[in-house]
Amino acid sequence: MSLFKWSSAHSVYLPEIDAEHRAIYRLGDELHKALLAGAEPAQLKPILANLLESADQHFRHEERLMRAVHYTAFAWHKQQHDAARKRAKALAKRIEAGDSAAAGELLKFLSDWLRDHLAVADRMMGARLRNYLAFNTSLAS
Repeated sequence: MSLFKWSSAHSVYLPEIDAEHRAIYRLGDELHKALLAGAEPAQLKPILANLLESADQHFRHEERLMRAVHYTAFAWHKQQHDAARKRAKALAKRIEAGDSAAAGELLKFLSDWLRDHLAVADRMMGARLRNYLAFNTSLAS
C-alpha cells in the first residue's frame, strides 16, 4: 500500500497548486518505494533532497499567493508550513546520519500531514483564492 496515492479527493481546485501537490505525492511515493526496496541512505539522499526542495518551493508559492490576496488565515497557514519544514528537516538530518528508522518516520509524518493539510488548510486557501479570482475577473469584464 502506498502512503502517497494522489486522488481527486486531494484537489483544491486550483490547477497549478494541484499539479504541485501531485508532484510532491510522486516524490513521496518514489522515496517510499526506494525505502521498501532497501535503498541505502546515500541512495535516499537525492530523492529526499528533491522532495524537501519541491515541498519548500510549493510552500513559498502558496505563501506568495496568500499574501497577494491578503488571506486572513495566512499566519495560521504559514505556521503549518513552518512546522512541517522543521520536522522534515530534522528527520532528513537523521536519515543522512544513517538512522534507518527516521526514513519511515518521515514518510508517515509527510503522508499524514499532507492528507490533513490538504483537507483543511489548503481547501480553505483554495476557496479564498478561487473567490478572489472570480470576483476580480468579474470586475474586469
